[in-house]
Amino acid sequence: MVDLRIRRTEGIRAAAWRQKGVRSPSKVNPVSLLVCGILTFCLRSPPTSALSNEQRLRKATKTNFLDFLVELARLPTSDLRRRLYDEDIFQLAELEGSCPFSSPPPWLPPTSPKRDSTGLVWYEHVSKSGGTSFCQLAQVNMRKEEVPAYYCMPRDGDMQDGRVGRWSNEKLLKYRTEHAPIRIVSNEWQPFPPKRRDLKHLLFFVTTLRDPLDRLLSAYHFWGILHNQEKVKPSLAEWIERKRNRSNTKSPQDLGIAIHIGRYNFIAWKFSNGTMPQSQSTIADGEMPLGVAKEEEDLWRKPFVMAAETLANFDLVLILELMSSHSSQMLTRTLGWTHLEKNHVVPSGKVENNHAAAALSKDIYDSLWEANRFDMILYHWMKAVHLARSQCP
Repeated sequence: MVDLRIRRTEGIRAAAWRQKGVRSPSKVNPVSLLVCGILTFCLRSPPTSALSNEQRLRKATKTNFLDFLVELARLPTSDLRRRLYDEDIFQLAELEGSCPFSSPPPWLPPTSPKRDSTGLVWYEHVSKSGGTSFCQLAQVNMRKEEVPAYYCMPRDGDMQDGRVGRWSNEKLLKYRTEHAPIRIVSNEWQPFPPKRRDLKHLLFFVTTLRDPLDRLLSAYHFWGILHNQEKVKPSLAEWIERKRNRSNTKSPQDLGIAIHIGRYNFIAWKFSNGTMPQSQSTIADGEMPLGVAKEEEDLWRKPFVMAAETLANFDLVLILELMSSHSSQMLTRTLGWTHLEKNHVVPSGKVENNHAAAALSKDIYDSLWEANRFDMILYHWMKAVHLARSQCP
């Protein structure tokens, strides 16, 4: 069933490539894609010794977690979904019950979270992933003077959301000195600034991830429907296309609100300093916009690796779907928070059921899954890392 949708999407891309005078991916030996790397410029026949996808993935298990993730990202979508779900390559089912490893798996980063969280908590708020709920937990587990009043975001002059993601390290250190009681700051609208890692000895990095398609659907319901003043609301495809076009005209550092929240692979964008690109393929009216294809490795590889490396160095990556179990345990273990009553807070409106697999048609779900394939890898991987750090301390 998935293959039918994949073939349709690849057919659209093939037509676009033909318009550019580039050979269709269906005419290229799939092994040569792995040898040469970039589909649109790689048309030579491969050497007979070229490795298959499966061989490259097995080889990656002997190197490091970044190689492992890149090899997953190179797999065709049907193979990738089989790896993640049918074969459970990250052993999520086992990890939810116990620690199944006798030695560290190849995808587990060598870093481990700090136990001393007495410094300033830097919360990287991934929009529509439970950030408002996390801030409320901070309010009940910290003293009032330790938490900025506006969604944990520090003020900057007349701006109640001072856009801490735009600050230099020097400005953040000055703020910390001048506002000594503050123990948490939150960055939502800008991508995570890589320079913050230079302050790792002073900051405790935390974020929350959510299933990427559930997050995207939630963003659509919140910004495309609830907070949209138009009488005729856009369809999901129309809203995604509008957000894609608007995001393309704005800098990641723009002061606007919710400019980039409709991007595909938003997690990869957020943790690659806003460098994860969007597909520029044109579509027919009403069609779901396409995402960056696996064959376009020259576009996705560097930001994908950067996002993975950044996430691997965070002290605590919570998983929204695990907040009532493992994530709560990790909050207690790392931050010492004990008031963790189950809650789900939204800034306005009511709590919605945004389970994309149940709410969307199969065709639309499959199309969005393929378009967000890089986020799907990062999410499943970090879920496994989170569980491994919880179950295998």
